[in-house]
Amino acid sequence: MFIRRFRCNFAAAMTKSMYNTMLELPLFQGLGQNDLTRIVESTHLDFRSAMNGRTLFRQGDLCEGLTFVIEGSFTVITTSADGTWQVEEMLEAPAVIGLDVLYGSQRTYRRTYVARQTSRLVFLTKQSVSAFIRFFDVFRINVMNMLTTQAVRTDAPHWLPGEKTLEGRIVHFLLTHVSRPAGPKRFLISQHQLGRYLGVAPRYISAALHNMHEHKLLRAERRAIEVDAFENLLRDFRYFKNEIPQSEPPTEDGMLPF
Repeated sequence: MFIRRFRCNFAAAMTKSMYNTMLELPLFQGLGQNDLTRIVESTHLDFRSAMNGRTLFRQGDLCEGLTFVIEGSFTVITTSADGTWQVEEMLEAPAVIGLDVLYGSQRTYRRTYVARQTSRLVFLTKQSVSAFIRFFDVFRINVMNMLTTQAVRTDAPHWLPGEKTLEGRIVHFLLTHVSRPAGPKRFLISQHQLGRYLGVAPRYISAALHNMHEHKLLRAERRAIEVDAFENLLRDFRYFKNEIPQSEPPTEDGMLPF
């Protein structure tokens, strides 16, 4: 097994620090101490630990409940449908895994989760989650808020005005392929593949990425694009596109105009 499970009488050993830790977890925020005590006394909390480098879930695995990351961090890997490129992101505690695929017709994980360090987790079955939604108003509201936020975050980038420059189109492509527009990202995609998505020859992609690399917006390699903090990329690009000369869109050699 990749994940080590262990038993813990959490209700009996519950301290103020543990209570505060639970309240930091998504979906539990705002619950009163009485409600939280009822939860830990009446629910089987499956405590787990994952060592550095261990895979928690793989893209395509069936989602059978929610996993709360209490301590540690994970690399979140999303692979393209054809398996030719992928995006690596970081997930840090406190966080929740699986809410977006727990219900509905598509109940398989859309990403792979690999521990970056020894991490502590709590797993809740779908049955327990459904009971919390029924009996605890705050928990139900938190679920609704998180699902709404995820839906808006996914939909909003597709309705942004079109970018006229190649650098702008690259930033928009990156934005529409991340689960959260913040934190470090690594895109394992070749310039040839990126050019195919954008309808541009690889030499133009190379020139645009070099321009952005020179202005410290990102780090570009032949088969990878790295961003230290995606929120900084979005912020700094506003200045970049207003103040720094950018690549003109190609209109010759059979290339499509922007």
